[in-house]
Amino acid sequence: MKKEVILKNYDEYSEIANYAFNNKKYNAAVTLYYKSLVELCDLNLLKKINKVGATHTERFNLLKNFDPELYRISSKLFRFYRDSYSKEISPVVAKLVKENVEKAKRIVFEKKDKELDKEE
Repeated sequence: MKKEVILKNYDEYSEIANYAFNNKKYNAAVTLYYKSLVELCDLNLLKKINKVGATHTERFNLLKNFDPELYRISSKLFRFYRDSYSKEISPVVAKLVKENVEKAKRIVFEKKDKELDKEE
């Protein structure tokens, strides 16, 4: 999977998740926020080990070994992602998921910025 595709997917999922959240479509927002989180995880794994998980289980295992911080976030939010398919998601849960995905974004892109600083 190429970095450009991951970034494009991340941007698309994020944009539509924010739209859904702002329009009180919380199930769709949570589903899409989680998908954007998966893209962030894949981006970081690709950079660190040049591999991404083909399934959620494989991704969790890779994250557990190579990025425990993102593993904690993604594993914590996974149940809300699953719930979004069969339960009504509350605004509180949707906000929690949104905030955690924003935290993951800061982690991924701050790491990237720090690594660029080291290279200079």
